[in-house]
Amino acid sequence: MQAICFDFDGTLVDSEVFHADNWSNYLAINGIEMPSAQFLSEFAGVTWDKVAAALQTRFSLELSIEQMLVHMEHRTRDALMKGTIPAKTGVDNMLRQLHGQLPLAVVTGAPREYVEGILHRHGWLDLFDYVFCGEDVDNNKPEPDIYHHACRTLGYSSSQVIAIEDSFTGVQSAYYAGLKVVLVNNEPHDWHITPDYHFETMAQAYSVVADLICRPRDAVENNDVVYA
Repeated sequence: MQAICFDFDGTLVDSEVFHADNWSNYLAINGIEMPSAQFLSEFAGVTWDKVAAALQTRFSLELSIEQMLVHMEHRTRDALMKGTIPAKTGVDNMLRQLHGQLPLAVVTGAPREYVEGILHRHGWLDLFDYVFCGEDVDNNKPEPDIYHHACRTLGYSSSQVIAIEDSFTGVQSAYYAGLKVVLVNNEPHDWHITPDYHFETMAQAYSVVADLICRPRDAVENNDVVYA
């Protein structure tokens, strides 16, 4: 394997609850009750434009999708001024161990200003060769476009690139783009798409990912799923 693409929210940083609280509070301001836990169960890993469209339709909101996105970007920026989103366990060590061994990229549906700002705060921005964001493609995750774009830019076929994701939305995007998919989360799942590997934490995933970038191609092409 010649390169690694990391999802951002929920994969590199522990941001899912942060965003769920933000959206829940925003909806409350507009007279709609949706607890954070409900938001997480329905929209974890879903890009903001799709979240806004779904909420607008469900609750017949007079706000446009564009207005909702602008409001949420402002709310997120204000919240981040008070602190940053914590890293997922094991991520910092993994990135620093892999840096310089092969190209690393962030592949996310989130806005670039938000992503690069948090990467900078964690001291990770210079560890990545590329940061690919939702605005770089016409169709965001779960469509495969952003991973196709990343592989073209990296200069490798999708079968030579690892995608590390934490959600069904991201797994779909990477799977249909043809990447080797590593799922990292601690939630059980029963999806019609099966990732190549599934680990509960990034620390558990590290040794297998490190092995994948060192193994010969005939070994890498084994599609057996590994659970840890």
